[in-house]
Amino acid sequence: MAEAMDQPYVPPSGPIGKTIEWACAAMAILAGLMFCIESVMSVASVVGRATIGEPVPGDYELVQMLSAMGIAMCLPYCQLKKGHVFVDFFTLWAPAGLKRALDAIAALLLAGSSFVLAWRIWEGMLEMREYGETSMVISLPVWWGYIPVVPAFVLLGIAALYTFGQELRGEAAR
Repeated sequence: MAEAMDQPYVPPSGPIGKTIEWACAAMAILAGLMFCIESVMSVASVVGRATIGEPVPGDYELVQMLSAMGIAMCLPYCQLKKGHVFVDFFTLWAPAGLKRALDAIAALLLAGSSFVLAWRIWEGMLEMREYGETSMVISLPVWWGYIPVVPAFVLLGIAALYTFGQELRGEAAR
């Protein structure tokens, strides 16, 4: 069962916080639009397969690519809003200060991981582009799917650094 957070969400403040919040929200909205397009295409494919025996060509490829892009694009917003799933089994007993310190460490680790992932995804995208790898059915260049994922992980790292700062300043406990 969901319980209230010990440290409630505090909206970002100041020009940097508001800019990060706007960028995260814009990326999440774009992801939502991609999910809507994906669902309409899936329905069209199922209806086409059922009625005329002809699905949308490459529907599985497109769903796979759009899902990966959309999920990555929602992560920064989720981080900024403290929406990630966390296991607090070992910290239920802990005082608020320790929980805040652990949250800060987790945010810092997430930031580092996000920047490393953005770098490696960038490198992978360049290799895919160089080799000209395409999807099997519609020959869609595979590297296209990586284009929004790189900035999504960079923004995730920035959002994690921002939440790290919030935890250090104790803003999350206001």
